[in-house]
Amino acid sequence: NFGADKYGRQAMTPYQVRDLVTTAYATLTTGTEATLLAGVSGVNFDMVYVGCSTDSVVAAGTNPTAITVDIREVRTGGIVATVNVPYDSIAGFAPPVPYPQSGSGDAWTADLNDITGTNVYVSALFIKN
Repeated sequence: NFGADKYGRQAMTPYQVRDLVTTAYATLTTGTEATLLAGVSGVNFDMVYVGCSTDSVVAAGTNPTAITVDIREVRTGGIVATVNVPYDSIAGFAPPVPYPQSGSGDAWTADLNDITGTNVYVSALFIKN
């Protein structure tokens, strides 16, 4: 099937036309699942990139550990990707094929374990289908 934008330009993955690309950002501070990208009825958002950074603080005498961020394509749904963010660092990935969203209108979310004294910043790119 041929895919085109509203101007008739062919839509190709991973290089999308500008009006089909959507950015998302969330700050995670507790173990509560946060919306990364709100859903839109009739639109599927496929994830093409996710990046995470942390400003975690480690108490003296303890070993720093990586923070695990889980990405879901629907609130409280199954995990579709996990990013392990090293202490006081950044991590991310761009899958070779976009992660498809199975149902339109669903929100992409990000979640981590309840870790005190840590902020995790998640940014992502999606394409509209």
